[in-house]
Amino acid sequence: MSQISKTEQILKEVIQYNIDITTISETRWLGSGMEHLQDGYVLAYSGYENRRQAGVGVLMSPAARRAMLKWTCVNEKIIYIRFWSAHGKLSIVACYAPTNKADEIEKDDFYETLQSIVAEIPRHDIICAVGDLNAKVGSCHNYCPEVMGQHGIGDMNETERNLSTSP
Repeated sequence: MSQISKTEQILKEVIQYNIDITTISETRWLGSGMEHLQDGYVLAYSGYENRRQAGVGVLMSPAARRAMLKWTCVNEKIIYIRFWSAHGKLSIVACYAPTNKADEIEKDDFYETLQSIVAEIPRHDIICAVGDLNAKVGSCHNYCPEVMGQHGIGDMNETERNLSTSP
C-alpha cells in the first residue's frame, strides 16, 4: 500500500462496488493523518513516524466522512473511528495484529491496547473490530461454532484461540 498506485487501485474498487467504509492493513505510510483522495474520498491512517512498516487505515466515502463523529489514531497498528448511522452509532476499530512469531510483550501490548479501546466504546454502539488479526481459524468447527464457519483450512493458531474465547 506504500505506493500511490496501490491506493488508486483500492479506491477504484471501492467506488466501483459502492463501498462506504473499508479498512486497510499494512499501509506502510509514515505518521498519521487524513489524506484527501479523488471524488471526496478520504483515508484516515496511522503508522510509525520513522519507518515504513505496519500501519492501518480506514478509507471512507464522502457520505461516511460526513457521518464521522470522531477518529483516533491509537498507534501504528490500531485506528478507531466512530460514525453516526441510521441504526445507531457505529464504532470501527481497524487493527493489524502482531504475528505469532512476535515477542510476547509486543503481542500482550497490542491486545491490552485493543481491549482498552473496545472497553471505552459506549455500550450501545455497534462495534466492528476488523483488519488483519493474523489468526488462522483452521478446520475444527467444533472448537467455537458460534463464531466459526464450517469451511476453515489447516490448523488453528494460538491467536485464533485467544480471539474466539475473548468476551
